[in-house]
Amino acid sequence: MFIKIKKIIFFVFGITFLILGVLGYILPGLPGTIFLIISASFFVRSSTKMYNYVVNNRYFGNIVRTYFETKAMPVKAKFFALGSIILFSCISLIWAPYNWVFDIIIICFAVIGVFYILRVKTLK
Repeated sequence: MFIKIKKIIFFVFGITFLILGVLGYILPGLPGTIFLIISASFFVRSSTKMYNYVVNNRYFGNIVRTYFETKAMPVKAKFFALGSIILFSCISLIWAPYNWVFDIIIICFAVIGVFYILRVKTLK
């Protein structure tokens, strides 16, 4: 019983991150690849069919599959990810009409994202 509930929860999270990942390829500022990797991680534990859909997709499957096989990112993807984090964080800090608490949260997330990207191995 518990295993079935766990699979359902993982499937729901997988679908949620799949939607966010696809939106990330359409909307500027929203990362797509990381959400697809997270989605595949949930699907590998809940649905073989959906996992195969993510890693074999003709648009983004190669990136996700390469990450799972090598645990590394291409240099171009690293530069794009770091540039996007910095650019959109700065835009949020400059133009968002919120107080300093919002700024601290944005800075924290940006720093975490930058350190994560820098920590991932570079694909040669």
